[in-house]
Amino acid sequence: MKFTNNMNFHSVEKQIRAAIGVYADTSAKKMEGYAKKNAKWTDRTSNSRNSIQGNFGWKGDKAVITLSGNVDYFVFLELAHGKNYAILIPTIHQFSEEILRGYQRVVR
Repeated sequence: MKFTNNMNFHSVEKQIRAAIGVYADTSAKKMEGYAKKNAKWTDRTSNSRNSIQGNFGWKGDKAVITLSGNVDYFVFLELAHGKNYAILIPTIHQFSEEILRGYQRVVR
């Protein structure tokens, strides 16, 4: 990013924050799509698969990406049966390095 005489640090900070936000939101949606597509269970109602959400938000000055399953029995899909049906944690582990590398490119 080039600095010009009329560009102040506050506007640069806003631009960087916006770029991080777009990147984090895109990454959250990418993980959501992957988790929905690759969940190992057989759908009966599609409620659990459809409840998977990837989101991004700010907590103070920290960008936070979340991936969640939003039906009351999702915890059993993640933790029961030897974790054979888990999709959230494996998805986070699969994408975390890629997301961090991309973040580094955004802030350079």
